[in-house]
Amino acid sequence: MSYIKIQNHNSVTIKNINNNSSADFTLLAQSIINPKNKQVFALEVTTSFNHNSKKNINTEEFFKTISDDFVKELILIQIEELNMCEYKLNSERIIASINCPFSLLSDSVFVKEVVSLSKVRFAFEICNFKSNTITDSAKRSIRILKSQGHELWLDNFMSEEIPIDALHVLRWDRVKIDRTFIYKHMNNHSIVSALYHFVSKNSFKNLIFEGIESDYQHDQIAKLDCLCQGFLYCKPFSLENIQGQQFEAHLAYQYG
Repeated sequence: MSYIKIQNHNSVTIKNINNNSSADFTLLAQSIINPKNKQVFALEVTTSFNHNSKKNINTEEFFKTISDDFVKELILIQIEELNMCEYKLNSERIIASINCPFSLLSDSVFVKEVVSLSKVRFAFEICNFKSNTITDSAKRSIRILKSQGHELWLDNFMSEEIPIDALHVLRWDRVKIDRTFIYKHMNNHSIVSALYHFVSKNSFKNLIFEGIESDYQHDQIAKLDCLCQGFLYCKPFSLENIQGQQFEAHLAYQYG
């Protein structure tokens, strides 16, 4: 790979050895909850690039040359950190979701590596969906994932970057509804309900509505059999906190 990892005290640095640029970031997590029983179902793992990193490197140059190798390295780092939280996540039956470009599904060797390394149950949130066909290698990756109890989620559905056809390309375990849909249509229950029933026909399990930030949004979405994510319930927190007592505070459901 053209990237190397440097583990810092509270962050991770990935360095591009081709142009000597690097980026320093912190791993974060945000809760995905069941609004009916107030339980945390999953944690989405994200990254936050640190301010010092932005000042010290040409961020534009770094991402101009970003490759699948960078994303692979980032995913492996996330899996490594999640494995350190193995007991807490597995005892609470919490699934970890990790963002993954659609193109990486065609690398079944890498997917097999991730599955073999992971000690926790996870879902790949598929983003950057730009194809309406599934390669044989991608089908192999999906079989590998699901045979070990992991899941495949479609991310950002109903946003401009995800075509409607993406819903029918394969049978998703879950579909995440982009936050922009909530902002535009929250006051029209018939549209929300129609989308819910339409997507449910193409997903094995619960939908996930992103961007829930108010009591009113919660009350409307809680009428459906779905999961929710948003600042109303939990703001992103450092993934390393899962290993300590602070995790219980982050798991606490903030609504009501």
